Amino acid sequence: MTDPAYAQNGKGAFEDLIAPKFLPPGAGSSLPKKGGTGAMKRQLDLMKSRLLDTQYSFLLDPGAWSPDKEGKVEKDLDALLADWLGHDKPITIFDLSGMPSARLTLLLGAVLDIIFESAIWGRNLTEGMRERPLLIVLEEAHRYLAKSETGHAKEMVQRIAKEGRKFGVGAMIVSQRPSEIDETILSQCGTIISLRINNSTDRGIVKAAMSDGLAGIVDSLPILRTGEAVIVGEAAQLPTRCRFNVLPDDKYPNSADPKIGEKWNAERSAENYSKLVGAWRNQDTAQ
Repeated sequence: MTDPAYAQNGKGAFEDLIAPKFLPPGAGSSLPKKGGTGAMKRQLDLMKSRLLDTQYSFLLDPGAWSPDKEGKVEKDLDALLADWLGHDKPITIFDLSGMPSARLTLLLGAVLDIIFESAIWGRNLTEGMRERPLLIVLEEAHRYLAKSETGHAKEMVQRIAKEGRKFGVGAMIVSQRPSEIDETILSQCGTIISLRINNSTDRGIVKAAMSDGLAGIVDSLPILRTGEAVIVGEAAQLPTRCRFNVLPDDKYPNSADPKIGEKWNAERSAENYSKLVGAWRNQDTAQ
């Protein structure tokens, strides 16, 4: 921590987010003159509130990647990319399900920006995505790729959808509401895998994305069974109706619906909501 005496002499201390203090403007023509510091102070106060908000720590306090007061960092972007892409596992999962939407678009946009820029500038290197093609799967895409969304995530997904093929980066858009996804992004999807869709508006979007000769296959979407899908596009030589293999019970993600009838009929014991609030505040569902 900074010496309190240093913080109290008016100079402030950036390590502890203590602002400097200035003399008030003098009366009439006496010094100090009144300056236009109000707008600057508002911006600094806004930045301070962001620095104190732990939900922005991923951007403003990234641990070993955060520069010290000399501007030096313990780790650089190469270590970050190695953590994401340089391991021997086929999949890297970013769990952003608990991130509020306002922060989600900023975080996801920053991640996609780093990956895509590395693909562009490393396209002639063995570590580049042309040598190691990368598919980015975007779950619950309607949260951050909606038509009304203007965030950084949508901008980066549009760029990857338009230009990513040249650099070895692809995008898979996964959503329960295709009618909410930006049309520019949907138009770049070369393959459509559609499960059961009952909503007529969503079916219309899928139909518009198919060629005219295949639009009739959309009529079968409401009657598909659980696990069945229709595949149309570059990944299938002909329109294909298939059924995915059912996963073992222990391989499903933690996203199954609760057993409502069973839970409502169960006896309720004494409950302590302090753990729930603690998990909420700490942004940690594991505790």
